Amino acid sequence: MQLDDFINTIYFGDRGCKSIILDGWNDEVKIQITCISRIRAESWNYYTDEDVENGYLVFEKIKSIHFDPPGFIPNDTINDINVEKLQGDFYKIILNISSADLESNYTCIDVQIVAKTLAIEDPKYPNIRIRD
Repeated sequence: MQLDDFINTIYFGDRGCKSIILDGWNDEVKIQITCISRIRAESWNYYTDEDVENGYLVFEKIKSIHFDPPGFIPNDTINDINVEKLQGDFYKIILNISSADLESNYTCIDVQIVAKTLAIEDPKYPNIRIRD
């Protein structure tokens, strides 16, 4: 499944970013999310049969990652996601994620990733990637 089609099967509402792992040796970025739910109909409709608690979105064959504005740690709600097809089978994915500090100040950060593929990884089964 193409990255843009696959990402449309993932529900992002009221989900939070727990961590971001940059793996330069394997050209991957893993974003851990409080719960990854799938959309298997026209809308999510509280479908939970395929939920992955504390799962990872794994962006594979990455070309780059960029945080705007720099200096903040994404650690709160995933507000929005946009995907744009680029040349050469690459996609530009922009995840808008909130960052909260100890004084409850919030900053929205655009995490821009350029990657070829995307998978879901369940921490219970770390060597198996979901691609459909």
